[in-house]
Amino acid sequence: MTEISAADERAILDQLRRLQDAHHRGDQAAASAMLADLFDRYGRETVAAVRWRQAGDQAAAEAALFGVFGPGAVTGDD
Repeated sequence: MTEISAADERAILDQLRRLQDAHHRGDQAAASAMLADLFDRYGRETVAAVRWRQAGDQAAAEAALFGVFGPGAVTGDD
């Protein structure tokens, strides 16, 4: 897989957020269409790579908060 540009990564993440919003409001047709569009434009492998990178970044941020502030920073139980 080639390197993903920052602009493409932002575009994929923005589209994934809109897709998730559509899913949560029950608009499965829109969510499916957005996912198909993402796969057509960027490919499944690229979309998956962006999702994995985002998950890794989220886990690292939570681990850093946990290390500094304890478990309450991650769980919201101050």
